[in-house]
Amino acid sequence: MRHHAGADPEQVFDVLIIGGGITGAWTALDCSLRGMSTALIEKNDFGSATSMRSSRLLHGGIRYLQQLELAKVRESSRERAFLIRCAPHMVEHLPFIVPTYRGLRQGRGFLFSGMLAYRLLTLGTQAPLTDPATRIPADKALSRKQTLAEGLLNSERITGGRVLYEAQMHSSERMTFSVIDTARAFGATTLNYVAMENYCITDHKVTGVQIRNHGSGESNRIQARLVINAAGPWCDSLNQPASLQRLNSGFARGAHIITRPLLGNYAVALPSAFRADGIATRGNRHVFVIPWRGCSLIGTSYLETDAPSEAPTPTDSEIDQLIETINAALPQANLSRADIRQSFAGYYPLQSPAIQHGVYQGTGEYQLVDHSVTDHLDGLITALGAKFTTGRRLGELAAQLAEKKLGRASVKSPANPTRRVCLRGGDIADLASFRADCLRRYQVLWSESTCQHLISNYGSRIHEIANLCQTRPDLAQPLVPDRDTIGAQVVWAAQQESVVHLADILFRRTDLCLLGDPGDTVLAYCAQLAGAALEWDGEKQRAELELVRIELARSIPTPGN
Repeated sequence: MRHHAGADPEQVFDVLIIGGGITGAWTALDCSLRGMSTALIEKNDFGSATSMRSSRLLHGGIRYLQQLELAKVRESSRERAFLIRCAPHMVEHLPFIVPTYRGLRQGRGFLFSGMLAYRLLTLGTQAPLTDPATRIPADKALSRKQTLAEGLLNSERITGGRVLYEAQMHSSERMTFSVIDTARAFGATTLNYVAMENYCITDHKVTGVQIRNHGSGESNRIQARLVINAAGPWCDSLNQPASLQRLNSGFARGAHIITRPLLGNYAVALPSAFRADGIATRGNRHVFVIPWRGCSLIGTSYLETDAPSEAPTPTDSEIDQLIETINAALPQANLSRADIRQSFAGYYPLQSPAIQHGVYQGTGEYQLVDHSVTDHLDGLITALGAKFTTGRRLGELAAQLAEKKLGRASVKSPANPTRRVCLRGGDIADLASFRADCLRRYQVLWSESTCQHLISNYGSRIHEIANLCQTRPDLAQPLVPDRDTIGAQVVWAAQQESVVHLADILFRRTDLCLLGDPGDTVLAYCAQLAGAALEWDGEKQRAELELVRIELARSIPTPGN
């Protein structure tokens, strides 16, 4: 599927969504499943901002227990189950070790009581997971010896520990794109590299938006009966020309680094020196060390800021703080800047307390604003998310409100359709059997590691990747010896996944550049593969290569700084 030509300026959509992150993606899919004609525009690539700058976790809500935010606990656990059900191939179980210490509030009894409360609060939330292989395992106790064997901190005070399980995405970028792709399969028009310039307003009603295509530079108009602003941290900047009230009082910026592996197969939360007095933190702040793709994913830092930047990268100060936190808690890590393979930063919106009337806030992690109530401007909703895990729920609420405002109460549409939908490639009833069958079927074509990687990216669509490799055996081999990304993924993305730039392929449709610089030879080969599929001439290939190198230079810290 090549890049879009654009939307028909004469068509009037029921719903137009601005923003191709996880909130906009789920909103587009939910609206499409309810039978509404739906369009989505994204000013850059799909999922290229906040949605790709996460910890790759689907949080089950246990961290809200300490603050007694019980509704958040249950909602997060339930939403995690829905996401696993719709894309079982993309999610793995991740064990966290929580050490216990001498003392009442850090002891074994206190932690056990907390876990008992969590089990009771989340009872039944895994009901959507009919495949036993996808259900989150129960927590379990560790002895002092077992805990110390993992090389954790403060060994003299440790009395034992507990293993808690979270869910980890193989790729948050591909999860986001899969939702977009599924929405398209159900009729949605989805356009990347199309920027909104302003709202079209007639008689205090939004009737569409003026857009500009980044590729052609052409301006056009998309008409819609209802517009949903799902631009995340940038929602206020889109609404400001229309003089709408601000929804954000500021932003919390969180930085991550990807390094060589530090702690084997377990994740751990380490105490940090980061300030913990911001609105978003609500308590003590920790830095997570998470195993991911043969590396350690470390974050986040915490920095409050007034406005988000377009392509944030961690500052030297943020990186140094993360390194110092790791080395203070895990001296044996001896982490340095030379160990960093990638870095990125994202934004968490700090909600303004000024707006309450007309806000559908759920458990408080997101906002859904009807501007006909808050600003007397009809035809506009803002859906402001905060967590990847609850993106589906916010999209569901936005679609429900859209149905109501469009007067579709008499139209018989599926109730809560995204609770039952399978994302493309996610139609796998028995994940363990599916994996075993693929490993057996493709053992001549790929190594076990590569096959598992492809299953995690494509699910049941792995057979289409296999057909491509069988047609062109040169595409079946990993592009970098110690990684599993293969040439067929580059060609497939160029042919099927709405890419415009080489960076879309190397950073978001695959993770080739997210795990470190693959080197000039590999980058040039990928440019040739993509260029052949997208009909790029030599000059265009060189220009795309330069853009990739600029992004790599910006996101990989130099060891000497």
